[in-house]
Amino acid sequence: MAVSAFDHEVVLLRIDRQAQDHTRHPRHAHPALDLKYVQSGLEAILGDEVPLLDGWLADFDVETFAATALGRRPRIAVIRAVTWSLDESVRVAARLHAAGVVTIAVGQQVAHVARSPYPGWHEAYDLAVHGEPEEEVPRLVARLQAGEPLHVLRAESIRRMRSGAMVLVEDPDALCRPRFSSSELGGYPFPFPTRAPARARWGYVLTSWGCPRPCRHCTAIVRKSVGQRLRERDVGRVVDEVLALRAAGAGAIAFEDDSLFVNRARFLRLADELVRRDVRLPWMANARPDELDPERVDAARAAGAVLLKVGVDSGSPRLIERLGKTADGAAWMRDTRRAFSLLERSGIGSVALFMVGMPDETVEDAEATLQLARRIAPDYIQVQIYRAYPDVPLWNDLPDGKRTSGAEYHYLAPISNCSRIPAEALPGLQRRMYRQFYLRPAFVGRHLLRHWRHYLSPLSVARLPARLPSVLRYLAASR
Repeated sequence: MAVSAFDHEVVLLRIDRQAQDHTRHPRHAHPALDLKYVQSGLEAILGDEVPLLDGWLADFDVETFAATALGRRPRIAVIRAVTWSLDESVRVAARLHAAGVVTIAVGQQVAHVARSPYPGWHEAYDLAVHGEPEEEVPRLVARLQAGEPLHVLRAESIRRMRSGAMVLVEDPDALCRPRFSSSELGGYPFPFPTRAPARARWGYVLTSWGCPRPCRHCTAIVRKSVGQRLRERDVGRVVDEVLALRAAGAGAIAFEDDSLFVNRARFLRLADELVRRDVRLPWMANARPDELDPERVDAARAAGAVLLKVGVDSGSPRLIERLGKTADGAAWMRDTRRAFSLLERSGIGSVALFMVGMPDETVEDAEATLQLARRIAPDYIQVQIYRAYPDVPLWNDLPDGKRTSGAEYHYLAPISNCSRIPAEALPGLQRRMYRQFYLRPAFVGRHLLRHWRHYLSPLSVARLPARLPSVLRYLAASR
């Protein structure tokens, strides 16, 4: 009997940036849920293991990662990457392509290249999925298995990219549920203390695809799906998945939707189901300030919420309106103050997500953001230096000189700037916002009072040597 040249029909790869330091704070490495769905779907149709190699889980090196992938001897490689790792993506794909592997690109990199071509990308990749890959990749692999010519499929994918048409998940409940082992869950911890006891393993769940909000600055780099039309999973099946993760060893759940609260009635049904089925797992999720009314916050608390990441963006009503967050920036500020007050009273922790360097932003706008951050007193803030990537709706409104070019990432690349704040001032402004928020005696005292047990836990003590260098670098840069 003939021996196959391939050990695996398909291997799934998640590309990281080849750099020692991605941030100046502990990184929250979360799983690539789109690849996990692809993995389950492919294993169902192939009847064999489909390895997923996640470049986020160790220091990333192109040559080592490509060699590891080739060591699995795949016929097909599905490669996920975003703007900030385009160079690494092309280099890995080129290595595999030269070895005769069929390469399929997925992730935000495809939307980037569709609007801003990147050198060597089309030569490294045979095919690309423009949009959400969960349903499309298994179909594409099945077509390759059935003998459809590669050049025909390639022409089809190029036409789709040029047209701007995106493939979307149409039937979330028909997807094969992702499976995680206990050891796999341990690779994706949340690095900061929450108001629940420290948990070694977080499980990750996506309950819907799409975000109906009209924000003009949002990139798929930070989104979990790309479509605007909301497509939701059955609430009962979502809770089934949560319980399966609990059985696999998850001690807490991260709901990964762009906003878990966007559909009020459905969120209330989900919260009721978590309580009715006695799930008893702490969880965190993403939200907007204008979604956090008293009923939803109370339901979240009763269902186990311990942390919400809230996309505030700015303390400037003018900028909020310009970004399309809402037509009434003043109401956004009122909703923000109300939302964080409700979370504090309910005992749910909060992360306020802000940006600096947004289109047309002034120093005065940035100061208003800092004042708002101090007033609402969240558990944490995150301040991102804004970049306009090619997939954002406002991209074509920007002058050519204001657009980000190449594979850039807001933590590391030389500053490209859409604002009226000098580019060289943005990193210092970001550091000052962190310093003036986190180094206030009131914050330090409140944080230690709530979380001192976290820092003395065996897990935190064990991780301290790995985290200490990044903390010291952050403190040095903040002077």
